[in-house]
Amino acid sequence: MPSVSKSQQRLFSMALAVRKGKLKRSEVNQKVLDIVDGDMTNGQIEHYTVLKEQRSLKEFIKNLLKS
Repeated sequence: MPSVSKSQQRLFSMALAVRKGKLKRSEVNQKVLDIVDGDMTNGQIEHYTVLKEQRSLKEFIKNLLKS
């Protein structure tokens, strides 16, 4: 499931970076460490590093009327 916000995407990206050794554990906060030390696999964390496309209702209706 993709992230629903930029902050969630950033959080999981940092967790993945710690797991891959690109960030030190001392450089991140406890929320990131909870993800790193949790049961999620790297693949599951990667799913959250993608930001879900959010379209507004106005854009949705506009595209729907074009069809």
